Amino acid sequence: MMPLANLLALLNIASQSDLQISDLTIDSRSVGAGSLFFAYPGLQADGRDYIAQAQAAGAAAVLYDPAAYDLPSEITIPAFSVANLQQQVGRLAHNFFGRACDEMQIFGVTGTNGKTTCCYLLTQALSKLGMQAAMIGTIGVGTLDDLSKAEHTTPDPISLHKVLAQLKSQGITQVCMEVSSHALEQGRVSGVEFFCTLFTNLSHDHLDYHGDMTRYGLAKQRLFTDFHSELVVTNAGDPLGASLIDVANAEFIVSYGQNGDVFADEVALDSNGIKFVFEGSGVEFSASTPLIGAVNVPNIEMLVATLLALSTSIEDIQAILSTLKPAPGRMELYKTARSASIVVDYAHTPDALEKALLSVREHCHGDLWCVFGCGGDRDQAKRPVMGAAAEAHADILIVTNDNPRSEAPASIAKQIAVGIQGEHRVILDRAEAINAAISHAKPEDWVLVAGKGHEATQQIGQHTLPFSDREHVAKSLGVAA
Repeated sequence: MMPLANLLALLNIASQSDLQISDLTIDSRSVGAGSLFFAYPGLQADGRDYIAQAQAAGAAAVLYDPAAYDLPSEITIPAFSVANLQQQVGRLAHNFFGRACDEMQIFGVTGTNGKTTCCYLLTQALSKLGMQAAMIGTIGVGTLDDLSKAEHTTPDPISLHKVLAQLKSQGITQVCMEVSSHALEQGRVSGVEFFCTLFTNLSHDHLDYHGDMTRYGLAKQRLFTDFHSELVVTNAGDPLGASLIDVANAEFIVSYGQNGDVFADEVALDSNGIKFVFEGSGVEFSASTPLIGAVNVPNIEMLVATLLALSTSIEDIQAILSTLKPAPGRMELYKTARSASIVVDYAHTPDALEKALLSVREHCHGDLWCVFGCGGDRDQAKRPVMGAAAEAHADILIVTNDNPRSEAPASIAKQIAVGIQGEHRVILDRAEAINAAISHAKPEDWVLVAGKGHEATQQIGQHTLPFSDREHVAKSLGVAA
């Protein structure tokens, strides 16, 4: 419980109200007695259309965005207009739920590709160093041995601060969280006090939302300019990442990769994983990891750069790298003695698909298969680019469904095929496509099943059906997922 007047004071709104607020919500369906309802325009709906519903459900008060809006006369509960309300919600939630992140170290990772893997690896590393670490991201929320399902890469601001408070009550001291460009634009991480912010890379994705690469990049940059952190870790080999060195709002900045402070040299990939020699920041040492694929090299560089900045010993870093496990559905390898090597990966952008294929190619001594598709109701411009990327780096292509949603699957496949000049197969049933690749691939072949990674459902039309690439691959091979 918190006095409404205390929350309003954070917005410089004077009030003599003695109302006590029991909860915060942006969803009228979750309003209960004593709730404070936030109403502002969203992507799918305008929360202001539901103020009357919130009032009927027992809301104690409402804050609403006044832009192009007049409060209806039937609203009798206390209502306060707040300009640009969407960007203010997180700050209020931060205070309402006890300012949890003030007492934890929050690591925020953004970038087009690699966010989930970097969060997962960093959470593993911090845990191995004896810290009480958890993650918030695409594959779930919580400690790595107890991840609960996540609805979004980055939760809405109220849910986020509520989760942070719950993690704090469980004794968590470090939280690694993915920060999407949508979250930064929509104020979902407002109110978060970051200890460390990290940047992976920027490539083509989400242009249906951001419009162009410039605006997309500026959205990512906000994590480093609009928020202050003690430490920034950025990819010097990426143009946007390199530019952050000059503009980031931080006490200390360390870069990794090409021209970075820390980089991997003498990289060798084999059937057992990856071997490196790390240089920079006054150190040089060798290490190895069971993770596969060159795509993981920058992820490991980021991890090493971060651990060095946290004053971790070389011996501890070597021990951590030697026992790392891939995030579920991220360059995750399945193989039996008689089968081809099957890799399940979340790659669903042209850049991610290209890097995943190049990574698998390093290990492959036979044909490289690629089973992939593109999501419906999403950025259509990337579909032929995905097709071209697959053809450029794989030997055998199977185009299949990948959450077609409301679009006709055959139509999506045709748009992908525009970028493919040679032969390819279209098997729209994803389970059939995976089985076809595995049953026809030779033991020396490698098969990349790309696009869905950890996901456990397939969205076809109005139906969300159970479907897991990991489970289908494991079942086809007769092994455990």
